[in-house]
Amino acid sequence: MMDSAPVVCEASPDEQVAPVTTTTPPGADDMAEEEVNDISSDDDQDIEKTKVDHVSVSGPSPWKPSGSFWKDAWFFVGPGWLVSIAYIDPGNYQADIQAGSSSQYTLLFAVWWSSMLSIYVQRLCTRLAYYAQLTLAETQAKDAKNDFYRYVSWGLAEFSSMITDLPEVIGFGIACHYFFGWPYYIGVLLSLVTTMIFLATLRYGIQALEGIILFFVGIMSIALWLEMAVVGPDTNELLKGWAIGFVDVTSQDLFRIASILGAVVMPHNLYLHTAAIQSRRVQRQEVVVRKAVKYCSLEPVLPILVSFFVNMAVVTIAAEQVYGTPNAEEVGLTDFCTYFQSLKGGCLLWGIALLAAGQSSAITTTFTGQYVMDGFLRIRLPFEVRALMTRLMTIVPCVVVSILFPDGLNDMVNLVNASLSLFLPFAFCPLVKYNCSERIMGKFASRGIEKTVLFSFAIVVWLINSIALSAPGGGFFGEFVPQMEWSVKKVFWIILQIIIQAFYAWWNLGTLFSPVGFMPRPLEEERPPDEQFAKSTSCTFID
Repeated sequence: MMDSAPVVCEASPDEQVAPVTTTTPPGADDMAEEEVNDISSDDDQDIEKTKVDHVSVSGPSPWKPSGSFWKDAWFFVGPGWLVSIAYIDPGNYQADIQAGSSSQYTLLFAVWWSSMLSIYVQRLCTRLAYYAQLTLAETQAKDAKNDFYRYVSWGLAEFSSMITDLPEVIGFGIACHYFFGWPYYIGVLLSLVTTMIFLATLRYGIQALEGIILFFVGIMSIALWLEMAVVGPDTNELLKGWAIGFVDVTSQDLFRIASILGAVVMPHNLYLHTAAIQSRRVQRQEVVVRKAVKYCSLEPVLPILVSFFVNMAVVTIAAEQVYGTPNAEEVGLTDFCTYFQSLKGGCLLWGIALLAAGQSSAITTTFTGQYVMDGFLRIRLPFEVRALMTRLMTIVPCVVVSILFPDGLNDMVNLVNASLSLFLPFAFCPLVKYNCSERIMGKFASRGIEKTVLFSFAIVVWLINSIALSAPGGGFFGEFVPQMEWSVKKVFWIILQIIIQAFYAWWNLGTLFSPVGFMPRPLEEERPPDEQFAKSTSCTFID
């Protein structure tokens, strides 16, 4: 793969870094807030220039508080909207349709609490990115015991990023089908060209791409909210499902809950956000970094709340228009708009929503794949090369299914959503571990009750997916193994299931409770600004 890429590879040793100072004087937290105001009001204060191993820091000056809340908050706007695409992509739409068409409003609580978990998860990403100055992929690579652990971690992250792209490609193909009447596979193939066109905007900076994605979010939101308003939700049932829907959950809802969790809290988003934040450089003083973490933690809240209400709109439409109809549980992306009977041109609006979601999500998965490869393997490719690789790998199975089994596209997206939930602990467990590690976060590490809650969350996420892997209604082994007659074939599936469950528990729980094996650079030492990935023409390998 690398031989065909137009890159030159160089070898460089692992970076040796100094430990983080963890001593906190009494009252330091209160003093820190006062110091921020001093920095923002005193323009003549001399800030010591940061040097990193004789690497000069170029580009715009790092951010420091200006004294204006809105001006400072605006500086950090962008990464949250970039990440929010994962919460309203075609995979989410499929999970919402399944939830509404099969259980009406009952599973709306799962969408809500998955969104709330996402807000907290993005805060964890922000803390790791600013306090340790590392992406999640880089942290896992440095913490790996040996190359085996590093390559397995990379493979899991890479695979989850690639399968995330499948619903985006399918959604683009469906949108083109509604716009032009083309077969699904033509739109699937066309998605490669359009993605490359949008990635070309990187020459104008990452902010230009963030603006395009924000525009797409606006289009899909308006389209779906219009249909929701015309359909008219049952307000009492909606509020009940939102607040206490869990009281009506059955075992048959397990697969759908896992799909919602995987579609909303996507594992690739954890890698994306810790890397996207690196584009907002800040002065490496503790009071400034603390303020940056505050602003950057608040920034994703609005995008995630917007995405929740977009998902609510899809659940509502499915609950009111699809629930109770023949074959309701088989309805998905390919035929959902045929139930838009209340709004003229409903399929056109649905096509716009799918096109906007699919195209913007495809761009972010390309970003994620590059960050994952760069963090674990120190291989940096031009974005065009990375996009071509990722898209070709996802287009091939989509084309095969769309040609041979066009009615199976909905099932393919359902399987991807459940699989993403299954892969979530492989990213979430290390993120929790590093946020609670004093070795990584110094005095900013989560302690006490917060640490207990975080570890409990990680264990619950693993446990839910472990149960879904084997239980009836979970969408995996439990769907067919219990019904099989005793035979060599059934014994094989049982043994395979035990092996997978053992690995699933050993890897995730081992990751969560194992000690951290390295220390990042000091808080005050600035990370050398990386070149734009899109402009990269070389790669580096970790020895």
